[in-house]
Amino acid sequence: MVSTTGREEKQVLAAHLVRHGLKRSRQREVILDAFLKAGRHVSVEELLGIVRRRRADIGRTTIYRSLKLFKDAGLASELTYGGEARFEPLWNRDHHDHFICGSCGEIFEFKSPEIEHIQEKIARGIGFRIEAHRHHILGRCRKCAAKASRAGTRRG
Repeated sequence: MVSTTGREEKQVLAAHLVRHGLKRSRQREVILDAFLKAGRHVSVEELLGIVRRRRADIGRTTIYRSLKLFKDAGLASELTYGGEARFEPLWNRDHHDHFICGSCGEIFEFKSPEIEHIQEKIARGIGFRIEAHRHHILGRCRKCAAKASRAGTRRG
């Protein structure tokens, strides 16, 4: 059986490269495969670690440039928090928002029809047409909140 993982994304990338007069490369394909298989928010460093298991010759700059290319092609979304960019697969994904832990950087995705409805209602009320949006809610995850609570208890 032939794997179809990333087939459509590869076609989108190939069309983007042609439109912009860029060449296809095996390195980009390896990086795209690793990125799609990771299936989560990854930093350049995290993706570099994954890619180097298959191709030790691919460097940090190539990963970074490829992720920016994937973003330009509509295949990836970039989320920057705490000075670090994280990228996630975007192609054919449903809209979602994010909780971001300010302590460990963990990102949790969520969907809320109620929030979507409320923002549409507010927008209509002020005559605003929403074309796109991103919610990033900052706080602490369960583990980091528990650590902070234990640390506060020890001091007091």
